[in-house]
Amino acid sequence: MSKKYYITTPIYYINDVPHVGHAYTTIAADVLSRYYKIKGEDVFFLTGVDEHGAKIAEAAKKAGLEPKDFADILVPRFQEAWKNLNIEYSEFFRTTDPKHEEIVKKLILDLKERGYVEKKKYTGLYCTACEKFLLPDELNDGKCPDHGIEPKEHSEENYFFLLSKLTDKLLKVVESGEVAVLPQSRKNEVIGKIKSGLEDVSISREKVEWGIPFPGDESQTIYVWIDALINYYSASKIYSEEIWPPDIHLMAKDILWFHAIIWPAMLLALDIPLPKKVFAHGFFTVAGQKMSKTRGNVLDPNKLVKKFGADAVRYALLREFPFGEDGDISEEKIAHRYQSELSNGLGNLLQRTLSIIDKNSLKVTVAQETRLDDSIRKSIEELAFDQALRKIWTIVEASNRFIDERKPWQAVKVINTGEIFEIMEYVLASLTKIAMHLEPFMPETAEKMKKQLETLKPEPLFPKID
Repeated sequence: MSKKYYITTPIYYINDVPHVGHAYTTIAADVLSRYYKIKGEDVFFLTGVDEHGAKIAEAAKKAGLEPKDFADILVPRFQEAWKNLNIEYSEFFRTTDPKHEEIVKKLILDLKERGYVEKKKYTGLYCTACEKFLLPDELNDGKCPDHGIEPKEHSEENYFFLLSKLTDKLLKVVESGEVAVLPQSRKNEVIGKIKSGLEDVSISREKVEWGIPFPGDESQTIYVWIDALINYYSASKIYSEEIWPPDIHLMAKDILWFHAIIWPAMLLALDIPLPKKVFAHGFFTVAGQKMSKTRGNVLDPNKLVKKFGADAVRYALLREFPFGEDGDISEEKIAHRYQSELSNGLGNLLQRTLSIIDKNSLKVTVAQETRLDDSIRKSIEELAFDQALRKIWTIVEASNRFIDERKPWQAVKVINTGEIFEIMEYVLASLTKIAMHLEPFMPETAEKMKKQLETLKPEPLFPKID
């Protein structure tokens, strides 16, 4: 069988509810998945959740539950959010899957037998929120840059992955583009880290009980991040051999280190084919402020969908700023896009076109569009989603201008003229093209448009919101 196009999101840590940042990565993956399916590719789109680690065990204890029972309660929140956002994944991965746990143990043993694992004592600054050690130069005013808390000095004897032994190999695969790290700024960052020298990394914990036991030493558990990274490979053994290697790993830039350095290094040590592309997108601010529970400005994708609909949320998040950069989002910005571009722009274009046809019982021909525009296709493949949507919206705007200039409501009054048919068929061709190009981004809208273009009966695409 031929290889499937393999797309992954990170597996999200279940200690928190799904927020707009999780949604952003997952929507982008879904757009890519739908796009490559339209192209005729066999696609495998993997997402899921990370269920192990000290934070889950602690939260479960507070709730008076066993960690697995606690995880079983939390996991559906992510599945529900992705259903609401119309995410069509191939499989939803859980790190508590016994098959995954066995594969993790096997790979760790393999690393050990190949001379890449060693037990030693380590003392460093440990952030419990990140569940990782931080170097002094990674801190902001002595605090974790992501969580704003001071890491505590922590010392323990663990098993270490000898990352330093793979420095030269890793630098070669990143510099050559064998593993394409994108955008370019992220590649430069990764190369800089490798050249500054890589230290060996702890891959076990001695006092974390909720995790996969370390093979050969059950006094330790496998570090939650190592467990999580291996999910991408486990999927190829559990679900489908035809997916490996991944065509693209998608994530936010805060976990680039794990995906562009530790993960490829592990695969190099194991002689397993490398992922083709690692793309790390930027961070959100919400109305100009960092998103945090303390500020109360964490955007819940479920609430946004309830208010605006899945397609409007998908559109607004990917349209607002370039996918690889940091950017600002807010409910007000989504509302503005909804009203000005979706309702007044696209919705109005379809409504007034079909209303003229329906009201005057015009017998018009709807052109069939079968080929994606090369420029839009290129933008999607380069993950320039905002550019792809901007290009689609130039068709919307041009079609609305065309109607305003040609005034079909006047042309329809003139007897024995082909002008009205010329106008309507031109706009219908544009609408058909718009529907086809929107399908990966806004699947429900595209489907509604196609149906209305068949029946030529207008229905509101984007109803007014309160």
